[in-house]
Amino acid sequence: MALLPSLFKSNLAFSFKLIPAISSSLCRLLHTFTSPQQPPQVPKKLPFTVSAHGFTWQDPYHWMKHTDDPDFINYLHRENSYAHAFMADTHNLQRTLFSEMKNRMPTNISTPPERWGPWLYYQYIPEGKEYPLLCRRLETILCNSRDGFPKEQILLDWNEVAEKHGYVHVGTCRVSPDHNFLAYTLDTTGSERFILQIKDLRNGSIVPRLPVDGVVSLAWAQDSKTLFYTISDENQRPCRVLCTKLGSDNTDDVPVFTEGDSSFCVDITSTKDGKFITVNSNSRTSSEEGIYIYFVL
Repeated sequence: MALLPSLFKSNLAFSFKLIPAISSSLCRLLHTFTSPQQPPQVPKKLPFTVSAHGFTWQDPYHWMKHTDDPDFINYLHRENSYAHAFMADTHNLQRTLFSEMKNRMPTNISTPPERWGPWLYYQYIPEGKEYPLLCRRLETILCNSRDGFPKEQILLDWNEVAEKHGYVHVGTCRVSPDHNFLAYTLDTTGSERFILQIKDLRNGSIVPRLPVDGVVSLAWAQDSKTLFYTISDENQRPCRVLCTKLGSDNTDDVPVFTEGDSSFCVDITSTKDGKFITVNSNSRTSSEEGIYIYFVL
């Protein structure tokens, strides 16, 4: 089930309840499981010494850190085969449980509309789909459809991206103050490294620019042409704030702030009135906030 990300500064959350129940047929199945014939897989051990903070220890499984190692990939395949064999006599139970849980889920999962300016923004998961749609409609008495309801505009369809790439995870969505652009972060590989994309909502096209990898948070300036964003380092720690202009590629992006302390992460947000961009540097034990004023020329 896909999660619905935030549009502006507040999270749009939804929840649903699953009512637990075990039928008598399931209880009978619980007593019919048997163990597989093949033994569990045992990974190889390679000597490796690790030292940190004045301590030293052996980590014989350090070789698994290299996920492109053929031995590691083969071991995962053997583990998967063992898991399938181990759970083979539960396939009927798995299908029964899946069917029961699916039938108890609501057919319409959506967020409440969030009013911003003349628009109502909301997200919902269409019936039969896995991912949500980001939509909006005008909150006016003027209607654009024959049935008397304001016409819905689809801003972003996660399902279309998933069909193209096989996987999709949208991290952050931010609509520009003039409601003409949508900036969002996108992961299509499962690496949790997000790229920045900007969509022109007037014609539905993606604004051409060189890809920016490792983007985490976004914030628009009041002119709706300037976008601030944070990027992460090789450890996926958000550490830098940059500023980009619509129509330019990332080679012209201007660094605004860099956090040199590896124990701190950087986040940016805009105030409710849109006049300030706050740069927040946080660790597990402390936090600092600096306010950067952006004047519209």
